[in-house]
Amino acid sequence: MSALFFAVLSEAKPWLTKLQAKPLAHSGKFRIFQKESHYIIISGTGKLSMALAVSEFSHLLSKEKRNQMKVWNLGIAGANSSELSLGEFFWIHKITDFGSQRDFYPDRILNSQFKKETNLNTFDRPITKERGIDRFLSLTEEELQNINLVDMEGAGFFEAASLYFPLENIALGKVVSDHLEGKFCQTEDIETMMAKVTDDLFEEWISPLPWAHVDEIDSIDWPSVETFIQNLRLTETMRHDLKKSIRYFRLRHPHSQLPFPLESEKINLKTKTDLKNYFDQWREILHV
Repeated sequence: MSALFFAVLSEAKPWLTKLQAKPLAHSGKFRIFQKESHYIIISGTGKLSMALAVSEFSHLLSKEKRNQMKVWNLGIAGANSSELSLGEFFWIHKITDFGSQRDFYPDRILNSQFKKETNLNTFDRPITKERGIDRFLSLTEEELQNINLVDMEGAGFFEAASLYFPLENIALGKVVSDHLEGKFCQTEDIETMMAKVTDDLFEEWISPLPWAHVDEIDSIDWPSVETFIQNLRLTETMRHDLKKSIRYFRLRHPHSQLPFPLESEKINLKTKTDLKNYFDQWREILHV
């Protein structure tokens, strides 16, 4: 089972052709195509549209199906550096929502034939290095420092998908479409660039998740975690995020002992900020 989200039809077209997917009859807002247990969803541009599309699609599935589904967002992205070649494909290992400055960390694809990874910044408007171009947000070299790729959907996709799907089921990949010259890509160029990676990625996308039927978190790890956190007053969101991080660790290290932060440091947790820092450090250990 797999789901693939695109912003626009030109990104999705090579995949729709390859999959031979047909439109799904449903009462929702977004276009959904299906072939057997594989789905392609087109959201429209922008992180809000993408997040709503993820939510709408998720509500068509049972929790059991969501837990077994591979969920990807693919598409084009502008590159800050000319060293990143047009048509080059990158998996995304860090997403920054430029508006909120929130960071997200997608799972790394370990067995893909595409090996390159980089970071992605999601903006609310198209980005350019040039000045005075209508409909584009102009950024200086200083503002673009440490930014490799930019898009308008990645953060919205990941934040929404992580509410409905296990963290390790979610991945993002981007094809370099431009170098922020302030020009919109032509439809035929987008289709050509996406088609060049479709054949190689297709089998990876439709293959089942190796852990689709394995989840021992509740029975093995969570009881000891519950004992450790019983006096920490974590919010429900924090507990939810912690469980996802523990699952991530267990899948990567099936025979290792689950790491815990220092018990002695609990006495120093006087404020919500102290607790958040303690919690974030624990999750960071789990993602090593």
